[in-house]
Amino acid sequence: MKWVFTHKSLCSNTSVSLKGATGLSFTVIGPPDPVAAILGQETVLPCHLSPRMSAANMEVRWFRSEYLSFVHLYRDGKDQYEEQMPEYQGRTELLKAGLTDGNVPLRILNIRHSDEGEYHCFVQDGTFYEETILELRVAGQSYSVIYIVISPKVSALRIRVVCQSAGWYPEPEVLWKDLNGQHLPSLSETTSQGDNGLFETETALIVKEHSNQNLSCCLRNTVLNQEKESAVYIAGQLPSKSNTELTTTRNETKHRKKRTETSVLDIS
Repeated sequence: MKWVFTHKSLCSNTSVSLKGATGLSFTVIGPPDPVAAILGQETVLPCHLSPRMSAANMEVRWFRSEYLSFVHLYRDGKDQYEEQMPEYQGRTELLKAGLTDGNVPLRILNIRHSDEGEYHCFVQDGTFYEETILELRVAGQSYSVIYIVISPKVSALRIRVVCQSAGWYPEPEVLWKDLNGQHLPSLSETTSQGDNGLFETETALIVKEHSNQNLSCCLRNTVLNQEKESAVYIAGQLPSKSNTELTTTRNETKHRKKRTETSVLDIS
């Protein structure tokens, strides 16, 4: 008699009560936190069996929301590429080095925006099966320059300072800070997304002309937990008709370890 399987999504780390062909039951374990991946690079989605046992003769199926539309399928001791989702063809690999120890991680190459979201790691042994759900978050490794533009006076004693940057994914958090690290309210903030999926942002601030003030524009990638910061020191008097652009090119930061360049604007 041919056994027919109909998948019904399980809650993470729960299983049916039947034992598999090996006579053993297991749970499928994934990472508790989202996995971060960088556009254009590769990433590995971790997944393993507990207790540790060989998965070499089991079915390992990675899929998104639909069981039959698989990202990657390992069955009968080999990878099965027929009916693989077209968008993943040539970009996936089940890492088999730890297969006999119950490790069934999936490598995805050339990460795209569309790869972001939930993934099911599903393992079946005979009539016993279990799955866990992982979340993949995609981010752009930004090498963008932050531009600070000093615009003409908006009033007799006030000037407009604009911070601009492009090439971000996902949409960055943007804020102004003073010398003491206190957040300053922005006058306006606009964000747009280009055809390439990357975000461009612009935020403006109004300051007193003779404030002798140190301002920092900080942009943060929330997925990679990385910040970039550009600073400007405003001193003296700004002519009524001028538009001064300050460019920071070495403002890369990693994991909240900030590197900041400060430009001094002294127009008197």
